[in-house]
Amino acid sequence: MISKLTISCGSFAYEDITKNTKKWCTNCEEGFCGECEKYHKSMKVLRDHKMISIEDYRQIEDISVNLNYLYCKKHDIAVCVVYIPSEHKSCSSSDVISIDEASQNAKQSTALSDLEGTISITLDNFKHCINDREKALKNVDQDEQIIRKTITDTRKNLNKYLDELERKLLLDLKSKHDNCKSKIMKIFTHLKQMEKK
Repeated sequence: MISKLTISCGSFAYEDITKNTKKWCTNCEEGFCGECEKYHKSMKVLRDHKMISIEDYRQIEDISVNLNYLYCKKHDIAVCVVYIPSEHKSCSSSDVISIDEASQNAKQSTALSDLEGTISITLDNFKHCINDREKALKNVDQDEQIIRKTITDTRKNLNKYLDELERKLLLDLKSKHDNCKSKIMKIFTHLKQMEKK
């Protein structure tokens, strides 16, 4: 734990220079002088870090709970001790518990419950899609068999029709042939008789 008397700027301490700290970064867990605080805030990757005054830090530095190990059941999020007074005023002391306790009851988490529900719905959708595709495969096979039978039946019916048409045409041809032949024979016979006279 950092000394209560002096909290040196972490950036300058790295260079073995002692400079009093004005702000404490709860994310980096390091103090910064006014100059370094400006640089710290100017870096894009560090802009969302929470800076508190050294006076506020001194009030919480001796708290034995690790700042990262609290959990708000009401908001279903991990919380920092620094944010509890400002962002969790409406939460009761029973709403804020240790991360260890929260992890033991993780099955009761609304986020986990929502996730499990979403996964369950997604799995049901997959099962429905699989069943639908299986039915589609069966239907395609059945449709193929029906179409094959239709083609075969159509071919048989066409053959039957053509056979019947052929039979009728041949009968008609024979009838006309016989009729024509009969007429020719009559003419021939008549001509032969005329020749003899």
